[in-house]
Amino acid sequence: MLAQLAEQAGLNPVVIDCFCDLDTQQVALVAIKVESLALEHVVAALSILQKTQTVTHVMYGSGFETHAQSLNYLHQHYKVLGNSVAVFTAMQEKAHFFATLKSLHIAYPRVSFQAPQTEAGWLIKPMRGEGGMAIRKYNRAQLVSDAYYWQERIDGMAMSVLFVTDGNQCVIQGFHKLQQVAIADNDYVFQGLISQPDVDDAIVQTVTLWIEKLVRAFALKGINSLDFMVEKGRCYALEVNARPSASMQLYKNNLLTEHIKCFVAGKLAGGVKSASCRGYKIIFATSECVIKTPITWPEWALDIPEPGSLIHTGLPICSIIAAGENEQYVEEALLFKQQIIQQLLR
Repeated sequence: MLAQLAEQAGLNPVVIDCFCDLDTQQVALVAIKVESLALEHVVAALSILQKTQTVTHVMYGSGFETHAQSLNYLHQHYKVLGNSVAVFTAMQEKAHFFATLKSLHIAYPRVSFQAPQTEAGWLIKPMRGEGGMAIRKYNRAQLVSDAYYWQERIDGMAMSVLFVTDGNQCVIQGFHKLQQVAIADNDYVFQGLISQPDVDDAIVQTVTLWIEKLVRAFALKGINSLDFMVEKGRCYALEVNARPSASMQLYKNNLLTEHIKCFVAGKLAGGVKSASCRGYKIIFATSECVIKTPITWPEWALDIPEPGSLIHTGLPICSIIAAGENEQYVEEALLFKQQIIQQLLR
């Protein structure tokens, strides 16, 4: 996604990625696949890039939640168009994060950093997680390390809001309904989202006020997103993703340009309200599969694996996008397109 948006903005992207899907390779001048975003792998990939490319600016997406050392290295050696290491890691310091929410009078589900006495109504979540991985319903029989904390389960609708800020002005781009799926021991894996053009005014007002407070408290800049729950008309903040997120690709205006402006000076433009719903969905492998032969992938398929790729059970195969007049239409279109992908893979 970042490589495609960069190309659309007239930039020449070079990419370091853990997947290096076919569409990434097509838009990047150079794309290097790494085993992980651990420091040694990132440094090795950068040394290869520097032999043929002059890299001056860096943008980062998901995956650095557990690799702050790598992110710090990027900040030391390049101009990073993204939140600082201190800002980014502050989102993973959960005790401080939720204490800040409390001081700002931002509602959130109860949290505990010690094992609750009862299992009922509690989730266990990683301190430094992404994409809903390793979130599960609490089971006292399972051993839990200090890399986790507990949060009250809210049985409502999971939502997110995408916003851009230069540290002062904040512009909300849109709200989204999140979709989750259970995979193995992970009960709440991020599967996709659908944009919500019409959101209750009370929710918009509450969340807008939250964002203004969060931007000041954490010195956020650029594209960020806030995940929250809605239950019986009340909102509960869950977490801030202090980086570009998947919802960016639901908007026709190039938000990456706005993101860059926040770090190289410039005035933010206003938000663009979409006239239709748009949806994004990840297709996970329900069993181990191999992409045996070259496939003619539909134009609405993204993150396309190379022929010969082995996709293990529970891992992403690709993702899809659909648009329509309302949420039901988009959900049906995504399901239909998912069935087409499944037929292609047989």
